[in-house]
Amino acid sequence: MQPSILAAVPDDHASSPFDDAAIERLKLAAEEVAWLTGRGYPLEVVGELVAKHHVLSEAHRAALACGTCSEPQYRRRAARELEAEDVARRPLALDGVDVVAAVEAAIAGRAVLQTLDGTVRAFGIDRSTYAPGPPADDAIDRVLAAARELRPSLIKVYVDEGAAGAKDLEARFVARGKASKAKLEIALVPSAPKALRKERQVVTADAETLDACAGWFNLVGRVVEALSGAKIVRLQ
Repeated sequence: MQPSILAAVPDDHASSPFDDAAIERLKLAAEEVAWLTGRGYPLEVVGELVAKHHVLSEAHRAALACGTCSEPQYRRRAARELEAEDVARRPLALDGVDVVAAVEAAIAGRAVLQTLDGTVRAFGIDRSTYAPGPPADDAIDRVLAAARELRPSLIKVYVDEGAAGAKDLEARFVARGKASKAKLEIALVPSAPKALRKERQVVTADAETLDACAGWFNLVGRVVEALSGAKIVRLQ
């Protein structure tokens, strides 16, 4: 069920209403998917069955696909989630596209998804076509400010070099890093998620990276929660 793009909801669906009743159905559906997959049932089969049972729309199915994980996955991720004091005086590695896209969306008033593991991600963002929008500088400033509060020895940002706006995003990080005097290192790489799996402290909502990394910090969740009026679709 988990797609390769950040969240497979077309843009025209990303702004569709997630009313209280729909969110409650999604929460229940996510619990059922987690329970069944944790007992060995195939994710694709379970996802389709649960989505049909709860009569989920296309947008809600996509949210379910991107936001769920099995109970064993959740436990493993929860065990590796870092506290603020764990980050101090150590490098903190960020998934540039994933992080900025989510905070951009929240700043712009679009709905973002809080998954079962607590990470927050944007709807409708494809790494290959992503380019920074008007709120990107504000998003980067907020991300760097939140990261600096943790006092890491270095903030490392990995950007997918194949993204349409890779060079633009790199330049924006350089400019905002200088403005904030953050100790920053930026790398254009073939795949940010794969690069992050070698790091010990990461910031991402990518499911495979969260399953493989040594430790992760919910920086985006912290930034988005601090935004007044942020529209967060919570599966927790």
